[in-house]
Amino acid sequence: MRQTEAERRAARTSWDRTGTALIPQVLTAVRFEALVTEARGQLDQAAPHIHEHTAAHRDGSFASPVHCSFVPPGPALETLAYDRTLLAALREATGIPRLIPRGGAVVRYQEGDFQGLHTDSVKSTVTVAFALTPDLPPMGWAPHLHNAHPDDLSKVVADHGIFPEGEPYTTLAHPYGDGSVRAFAGYSVPHWRPRQPAGGLLVTMSFLDL
Repeated sequence: MRQTEAERRAARTSWDRTGTALIPQVLTAVRFEALVTEARGQLDQAAPHIHEHTAAHRDGSFASPVHCSFVPPGPALETLAYDRTLLAALREATGIPRLIPRGGAVVRYQEGDFQGLHTDSVKSTVTVAFALTPDLPPMGWAPHLHNAHPDDLSKVVADHGIFPEGEPYTTLAHPYGDGSVRAFAGYSVPHWRPRQPAGGLLVTMSFLDL
């Protein structure tokens, strides 16, 4: 059934308030297993993503130190990133009717890898993520810093480090193998992933509001 205007407004209000939504029943078990197999088969193509600086980018996004790698998308992930059913579900859940897909990748974390406090590219109005391996720790999440200026985020890092803890900071878990995906406002809300106690794989996809 097509979403009514009242339903769209309600979804957008919720999205603007929380910056996140869990989208259920968009991954079949067969598709999930295909993504796992594809990612594991391409680990030799993983490109390191490492930098030690804190910086504000020209698009308004913010970065602090990071150490991980990115596995390029194969056909299974490309198909999912541009899947019309997923896109329709994201538009309904966020109340953003003009979302368009921008592609995806698999983030590979090895023991000790991390991503410090950051915001995603301006192309990630909505970031979608889910784990391909069990027991991937949740990411840090700072909804109280929604749309914070990069200068303010630099001060957070200076005062609290790249992995801030305690209230009002919180966490967001990523689904694994239950058919759901996590959507969050990657460009608008700062987030981070502390040092990983073990290896793990995370699918991430970007969607832009036109």
